This record gives sequence, C-alpha cells and structure tokens, in this order.
Amino acid sequence: MPVATHAHVRNLTMHEVAASGAGICLANTYHLLLRPGTDVFDRAGGIHRFMQWERAVLTDSGGFQVFSLPGEREVSEAGARFRSPFDDRTILLSPETSIAAQRSIGSDVMMVLDVCVPSTASEATVAEAMHRTHRWALRSLAARTTEQALFAIVQGGVSPALRSESAAFLREHSFEGFAIGGLAVGEAREQLYEITQHTAQGLPAEKPRYLMGVGTPIDLVEAVNAGVDMFDCVLPGKMAQQGYAYTFAGALRLTKEEFKDSDSPIEETCACPVCQRYTRGYLRHLAHGGHGLAHRLLAEHNLWFYQALMQRMRAAIVEARWPAAYATLRQALTPPKIVRRLPGALSGDFELVTLSSGCRAVRHVKNGEVMHPVGPWREANGLYVEQVALREKLMRRNDEPLRILDVGLGAAANAVAALTCAVELGAARSRPLEIVSLERDLAALRLALGDAAGFPFLQPFRAACEAILEDGEWSAGELVWRVIVGDARETIDEADGAFDLIYFDPFSPASNPALWTVAFARRLRSKARYQESALVTYSAATPTRVMFLLAGFFVGHGAATGTRVESTFASTQQALVPAPLGARWLQRWRRSSARGPHDAACTEEIERAIEAHPQFQVTPTTAVATL
Repeated sequence: MPVATHAHVRNLTMHEVAASGAGICLANTYHLLLRPGTDVFDRAGGIHRFMQWERAVLTDSGGFQVFSLPGEREVSEAGARFRSPFDDRTILLSPETSIAAQRSIGSDVMMVLDVCVPSTASEATVAEAMHRTHRWALRSLAARTTEQALFAIVQGGVSPALRSESAAFLREHSFEGFAIGGLAVGEAREQLYEITQHTAQGLPAEKPRYLMGVGTPIDLVEAVNAGVDMFDCVLPGKMAQQGYAYTFAGALRLTKEEFKDSDSPIEETCACPVCQRYTRGYLRHLAHGGHGLAHRLLAEHNLWFYQALMQRMRAAIVEARWPAAYATLRQALTPPKIVRRLPGALSGDFELVTLSSGCRAVRHVKNGEVMHPVGPWREANGLYVEQVALREKLMRRNDEPLRILDVGLGAAANAVAALTCAVELGAARSRPLEIVSLERDLAALRLALGDAAGFPFLQPFRAACEAILEDGEWSAGELVWRVIVGDARETIDEADGAFDLIYFDPFSPASNPALWTVAFARRLRSKARYQESALVTYSAATPTRVMFLLAGFFVGHGAATGTRVESTFASTQQALVPAPLGARWLQRWRRSSARGPHDAACTEEIERAIEAHPQFQVTPTTAVATL
C-alpha cells in the first residue's frame, strides 16, 4: 500500500499512483484528524472524492503517532489525551473517537486503536500494553456502525509467548483482518523476521494478514514467505529523496559517479514512465544536484518497482511455484553483507585498548593512533554535540532535517552522540535529524559494538549500528543515519545536498594526509550550508587552521578536548564563530615556522590569501572582538 499519510503520496499525484498498479493506499487518522479535520471529509463525501482516488483506502488508527509524543499525552483506559501542535486544543483519541474519525474519512478498511510501546520495553510493560490493546479492540468493534472493514492489531513486542496470546485472543472475534503491529521500530532484522513468522502462523489463513510499516524489498519477500499479505512503507519515496532506485538486481544509488555517462534506463525490464523516458545519466545529474525532479521521478519508479515485486510474488503463489521464486528473489534482493565482526580484541587493523582513565577505546594497530584519546563518549559530546549547540538547533522548529556530514565514522561515537541528543530531547525536538557518515573501514565500529561493557553508549543504538554494518543505513521516524564506505575523497560526492554541521574527525595529518589538504577542505566547504553551517575538528594546529581559511571558512578557537588545550571551530559565516581567530593569532602566524597548510609550504600567494581573508579585515566595529 503506498503511504498517503496526509491524503496524498509524497511527490506524486494519485493518478500516477494508480498507474503504478496500486489497488489500495494508506492514510493516517491522527494527521487527518488534525488537518484538515473530519468536518472537511463530511462535507467532501469522504477521502476518495477529496483526493481523487477511486480505489481502496486503509486508515491507520493514529495510535502510533500519538504514542510517539512522550511527555505530551496522557494515557488512560479511556484513551490518549494530547494537545494539537497546530492550535493547542486538547483532543481525546479513544477507540470510539478513532472509529468515528475513520467513519468520517470514509476509508474501506479501518484499524483499531492500539497501544504502542518501544520494542525495548520490559515484558511487563509490553504485556500491559497488549492487554489494553485487546480491550480497545473490542471497544472499536462495538463502535463500528458502518460496513467498513475493521482490522485488529496483534501486539506483544518481541516475545513469542505474548504474540501467541495476542493472536489467540483477537482471532476469536469478528474482525475482517489482522495486523502485526509494534515491529520495524528498531529491533534487529532477524527478530523482525522471527516474530513475523511466529505471529502469522497464529492468525487465520483465510483472512488478510497485514505487517505494519514494513519494509525493504527483502523484508517483503521474507514476510510473504512467512504468510503475510499486506504491507505499507514510506521507503519508495523516502529513499528516492536520497537518490536510491530499486531494481530486481538490488538498489542503485544514482548519485554515484559511475552512472554519470550511462545511457541505460534504471531497469531494462521496467515498464514505468521513468524507465521508458529517462537514462541513468540524466537521473544521476538530477539526483547529484539535489533537484526536486529527481525525487519525483525516482519515487515514481520505486513505486512501480514495489508493485511489480508484489505482482511477481502473487503470481508465483497462484501458479504454485513460490519456493523457486522465493529463492531467486532472496538471492537477488538480499543486500551485500559486511563481514561479521571477529571475536576478541582485534579486528582487521584495529584493536581495543584501555586508557589511563579506565575508558575503552579503539586504536589503529599500524599507526598507533587512538580514536578519542580522552574517552570516546566524553570527547564526542564535548566537541561534536555541546560545542555546536546541537540540542538548541534540534529544538528550533523546521520541517527540513538538520543534516550532519560525519567525516571519519570510526567507532561511531560522534554519530551516536548526536542520535542520543535527538532521542533524549523527545517531544522537545522540533526538527528531523539526518547523519551521513564517511568511512573507509567499518572494522572499528564492528569491534566496539562487540564490547558492550567498554562502549555502553552504543548499546541503545545497537540495532542502528548493526543496520549500518549490514545495510549501510538505518532510520527510525525522523532519524536517519547512513554510511558511505570508501575513500572520502571519492565518496564525498555521494553525500548529496548541503549540510548544517560537519564533523571532521579522520586520523591525523601524519597518518591520513590525503584528507588534510586545502583541496579536500574546499570540497567540505562546498557541502556546507551557506546560511548557517559549522565545522568542528579536534586539531588546533596552525596548518589546520590555515587549511580551512584557504578553503573559504571563517575559523575560530574551539573547545578543549582533555588532551588538547583547544580544538578548531569553523563556519560559513563569521558571526557564527564564537571565538574567531583575530589579530593576536595573525601575529603569531606571521612568526610561525609552520605558516602553510599541511600539504604545502607557505608561499607568497598563501601569505597574501591569509592576510586578505575577510576575517582579518579589522573595522572599528570589529576591532575589539578580533583582539
């Protein structure tokens, strides 16, 4: 089911959605209840006429969205009471009001209101939520007064016993179908498959089985094999925004250089309008440039692919050749796996060490450098979260994600520190977060993830780290994290779009000189959002600061790291640098024996460029600040 949360599928018209072969789409009761409101649907005669869609509609009850508002809702047996983010009115979403709203919307399939808790919650909490879901399901059933179909939702977290109990209770009542809820919310993929198969086996075969919020192409293949019939997922459009196109040979990231001169369609056998008209080369041009048309065209292709995948599986089942089709699809669509982490304290070029502070850290065996020598968590938060005021930035309302370019993933301390900050904000966070990490070798993360006691900050994001290692990407709600593996000089072009923050944390110039060059710093500058962007790095060396000045940044003194008196803070705007380098630094630079950047000796041309940098052009209003 294509996701039409707000009565539209993102980037596409409903006529285009219908052309893909979709026979049903999903809308969301919570969002439509808030905007435009049920009175609009009452006047319009229902959602079908309102959004010009003649085929079926399923409406989610809105429970997941309400229960994703920690601190802003009160839950009781009556229902969930919350404040509208648009007009501050208080709303009670109960089984009865949810059914009433879905009746006004006029969907063909309604969902009962359920209680959603994290998959990481205790079994007692999960059990309590499951039993309340059962009581609410019966109240939803009693509130139905129309011929609209009503699906129950099986809960129970990742407990096979609770899932069996939930399925056994709900199948005794007159629901037209059954959904498997509470999955695809951060648990490991193996758990998703295991619980899906276990739950599906306990549901009536003659009624639809619906796995909510799933998933990738291989997820659909595995779930169909487990006995699931229906799915919804935002991935076709969401991944299109990141430049991905799905094919029966696997996903393609069209921003890659290899597609620049390609005259081939995305997929030769695809009948979608995009593959009939456009080449990979043209689509790469659009996606690499961040043009909105790329999102639209790739979303259309991806939706056609998802429908073709479902049609292919349906035909194989009807024609009694599913086992062979399953094996073929599984082989073609399973993402390439990263080699599993090695046991013990050594993995590839990395080893675990214990610092004098007692903290565990990762050290490169060959060059001897330790990642975050004062302790990973302390340095990651001090340098890359607190120094850039990440918390405050995420609290400023903005529909566009705050984007972080993380150069040097390492053991993921910086990325996980940013994710932790976002999660801890809860409902106070008013902006999505997207992190793009660049890394040549994922062995350090693999090693750290295997040491739960030494790297406890990774454990709340274990599923995310495992997804990064296996698939290169992870997302949960408005949090997105992906890694691009390879030499950063080559992969940085795949990090499309502009970034609000840049974490520059590779090995030192002595160990990794290729990234400490003016040329690479200029490429970082080209990735920085002009209006408000910051770059932070642990190095405060004069050549480092010269490098960033020559690249076009405004540069300043950064926070201390514990082993260094200070670090370096740079920005696209001088006003955003808290402590800019001034006349005193310039005087010391003139006397320094290391006046050039890391990759070049100082020349007259470099001297003139530094002296003429706008940062050092003192005016009466800036004289005091620069001193």
